[in-house]
Amino acid sequence: MSLVRNDDGPGILDDAVLDEFNIPFGSWIEEAVNWITLNMGGVLDVIAWPFEFLLENLVDRFLIAIPWLVVVAIMFVIAWLIRNLTVALGSAAGLILCGLLGNEFWVQTARTIGFILVAVIVCIIIGIPLGVLSGRVDSVWQVMRPTLDAMQVIHSFVYLLPFVYFWGVGRVSATMATMVFALPPLIRLTNLGIRQVPEDVVEASRAYGARELRVLRDVQLPLARPAIMTGINQTLLLAFSMLGIAAILGAGGMGALLFRALGQQDVNLAASAGLGFFLLAVILDRISQTQAGGAGLFSRMSTAWRARREPELLLENPDFNPALSSTQSEEEITEGQVAPVDSRERLLAGLLGIGALISLASLAFAWASNGSLFTGYSRQADAGLNGSSFGAFDAEGGSWFAYIVLLGAVMQIATVLLVLSRRRRARIFNPDIAVVLSIAMVITVLGYLVANPSATSPDYSAGLGVFLALVGGVVSTVAGMVWIRSAPYSPRRPLRQRIGASQIVVASFAIGIAAVSMVSMWQLDERGGVVLTPALQAEIEEVKRKAEAGEMDVGVAATEIQVIRAKAQAVERIVITGQDPDGVQLGPWVFGAVMVAGVGAVGASGAAGFSNRRRWMSGVVAMGFGAGVVGLSLGFIGTLARATDNNYYSGVGAMLALVAGTLAFVSARSVVTVFERSKVYEEAVL
Repeated sequence: MSLVRNDDGPGILDDAVLDEFNIPFGSWIEEAVNWITLNMGGVLDVIAWPFEFLLENLVDRFLIAIPWLVVVAIMFVIAWLIRNLTVALGSAAGLILCGLLGNEFWVQTARTIGFILVAVIVCIIIGIPLGVLSGRVDSVWQVMRPTLDAMQVIHSFVYLLPFVYFWGVGRVSATMATMVFALPPLIRLTNLGIRQVPEDVVEASRAYGARELRVLRDVQLPLARPAIMTGINQTLLLAFSMLGIAAILGAGGMGALLFRALGQQDVNLAASAGLGFFLLAVILDRISQTQAGGAGLFSRMSTAWRARREPELLLENPDFNPALSSTQSEEEITEGQVAPVDSRERLLAGLLGIGALISLASLAFAWASNGSLFTGYSRQADAGLNGSSFGAFDAEGGSWFAYIVLLGAVMQIATVLLVLSRRRRARIFNPDIAVVLSIAMVITVLGYLVANPSATSPDYSAGLGVFLALVGGVVSTVAGMVWIRSAPYSPRRPLRQRIGASQIVVASFAIGIAAVSMVSMWQLDERGGVVLTPALQAEIEEVKRKAEAGEMDVGVAATEIQVIRAKAQAVERIVITGQDPDGVQLGPWVFGAVMVAGVGAVGASGAAGFSNRRRWMSGVVAMGFGAGVVGLSLGFIGTLARATDNNYYSGVGAMLALVAGTLAFVSARSVVTVFERSKVYEEAVL
């Protein structure tokens, strides 16, 4: 009997030997999961209850149950209270655009808001107390630090596994995974904020008899607020970055739409869901920021992602820590008195306000007579409409163009009142922005006037309201330009005495896109079927009259009517470009307006001279014409979206015009926004 067994199995150097000596780690975990599921179901239910409660009440019974405009109003108020009116208006506009994408997109938008709020609320409830405890007790931090290090090196997909095993697939487990993924930075930054409070300040408060709870509440937490707010903002950004992955667990929201679009390769759904996702991310990011400016969304999200392992580095970044950008020198801190408004400025402001009132009054008059300008294209039922007149807010009248005029006039009146009252106001209520709005209203209303009516509305004519709106815009523009030409405004920092290449480059892109927009599709008609012009309809009525009078046989009359209808048979797909004679022909108007905006941007860049006043006014012109193109594009797109037959759409050319107007608007924004009302200082008396 041999003491050494002769084994024909794989040798120790053979990779196959690994299958004979394997560690059953997966089996261990499976047994542990099964035991916990069977014996600790009550504990799992207790952990899941807060998430189920918040999701059911905050999302299902509140955000989705209430009307969408109420949600927009609530977010507007929250943004105004937390940040400022500018952020509030932008948030409301973004949410309205998300709603206008369709009911399904709005429901998923509400779900996304609720999902993020639940995850961030739970992170705050857990993260801030743990961060405070870690900052005050060293032993707690010694345990917490390696735990956080381990959490921050785990891949985001790994977070999904335990929650799927214990709570199954669904929004509860997805919310839990998102919360755990976004939690570590808040704990770290809260701990760092508490520890960075000067020790002498803490000791001084204790020396005056303050108890530890009061030291924490009145000293440490207020001084640690910038770090804590940075942690909350980064938590929100990381939670948003988890939305797409959480959609795999059935989280719902915009992430689910994107996930479905990728699976179905649906470009339409992907583009709409991507736009809604982007808008919602920008809105929540801007609301959660603590400073007025800041980098762009993608820059902030990438910075937050890179700093996951060392979020303390964010406190050295002025985009996340506003305390770094608030340091001022002795001269900058010295406050002067804002230059008073003299009688000439009051007169010009009053004239601008009168122009705005004329624009408001135009909304009480008819905007269209004997037909409809835009819905004559998009609705077969609106062919003709002879003898009818339509008001500013009617779908067949001014429609979205009237809403744009209303918004601009209200903001102009608010600007005049705030300037004359000398009250503290947001930047958007400065005279230069009022002039931008005036120019934008003129361009928008002129676009309405120059648009080519449909062949189905041969007797169409613009109503009195349109001409009044144009007069009001011109009066406001002239008064505003004269006002800012001599108003005491100056840049808060010296403008660079060199030509700004960025303004020229952005304006060039805008002009190029406007040129492409002019030759692109503005209207798409896929209705097919029969489209009868008033002339053909008159022929049919004449045939019917002859048949009823006995002048024509009934069978012959029926055949004649079929022949006439055959003449009106439309092709299955009609593509109309921005300069097509059969369309609205707004492409050349958009291109011309963007060209003027480009000239203004060149002046703002300093290419026509380095005079501050000239660059400021050129920038105002560029922004005004760019905003006018945006208003014109939105008016056209919104009017067709509001009242149209199935399978009739506004085309990509209108979207390109919107992009070109936006680029033209921002091309000179960096120059215009540095101007503010000058200050006067009292002379020192020796």
